[in-house]
Amino acid sequence: MKKVLLVTDTWAPQVNGVVTTWKNLINYSDRQSLSFEILHPFLFKSFAWPFYKEIRLPLVSYKTIENKINKINPDYIHVATEGILGWHTRKYCNKKNIPFTTSYHTKFPEFLWSLYKIPKIISYKVIKKFHSTSSKILVNTSTMKKDLNSRGFNNLIEWTRGIDRNIFKPSFDKELRKEIDPDNNKKIILFVGRVSKEKNINSFCKLSDKSNNYKFVIVGDGPIKESLKKAYPKIIFAGYKFGEELARYYSIADCCVFPSLNDTFGNTIIESMACGTPVAAFPVNGPLDIIKKNKSGFFDNDLNIAIQKSLKINREEVVNSTEKYNWDLCLEIFINTIVRKN
Repeated sequence: MKKVLLVTDTWAPQVNGVVTTWKNLINYSDRQSLSFEILHPFLFKSFAWPFYKEIRLPLVSYKTIENKINKINPDYIHVATEGILGWHTRKYCNKKNIPFTTSYHTKFPEFLWSLYKIPKIISYKVIKKFHSTSSKILVNTSTMKKDLNSRGFNNLIEWTRGIDRNIFKPSFDKELRKEIDPDNNKKIILFVGRVSKEKNINSFCKLSDKSNNYKFVIVGDGPIKESLKKAYPKIIFAGYKFGEELARYYSIADCCVFPSLNDTFGNTIIESMACGTPVAAFPVNGPLDIIKKNKSGFFDNDLNIAIQKSLKINREEVVNSTEKYNWDLCLEIFINTIVRKN
């Protein structure tokens, strides 16, 4: 059994695409004689990122991380995020001349610009330096790979994502549908994800003021949830949902909206499509690579148009469009990328 050290600055109970990806990958790893050790923020004292309490920053020294890695003695080291733990691990590997791989899950320059107006040119220099000594960088889509190539990133490997089809599949919960739309005369338009500024969720919420034919539902939580509830009283805020309960929300919706402009993939897109629900989005990285126009959803610079077009799509076609997404392939690519320590 080969041992992989996964270093990530985000982990459960946090809810995001990074955690979802690695939790699923680890569940499949036994089949390939791999075991994972996780280095994550909740192993140490931590504090909340300013104005974003869901993100925890660990208070940990380089020496502590060095001792932990030595004790684990992994065969492979993979750094999933560019946070404090990631930088400490990078330093460890570079000092000891140990190869390691990384992945690019989050467009941090865009994230930092949207929240704190930190110039992207500065952030990209830092992120590029972080990945510069990585043997291979896993990226989520071909569009993301082209973008990073144009910025001078090297050794990029296109990755994929998967779906647990035992959970995310077409179903229909009459009671849930009735609860959301008692008169059964409106289309249910869904958003699933973190309720935060960088997700561009305001563009979704604003649509609720423009149409009386739709019932808008938000599944998720985050730092701006309470302010949005006050600003948009017509929207139903359901909170976080997981597993089969989340699949029921996808399945009773008529369209799922992915309003983000800065994600590197969009796990919720393929989850929704696996449940037969088309996805409306902007024509940006993630949706451009995943959504098959007029077959699994629609992307347009006008979200309202994207929703209208998506509502006309056959749900069976939507399900069929997700066949290529599976965790076995995701794991296979990862295994072919990681580099043995010795």
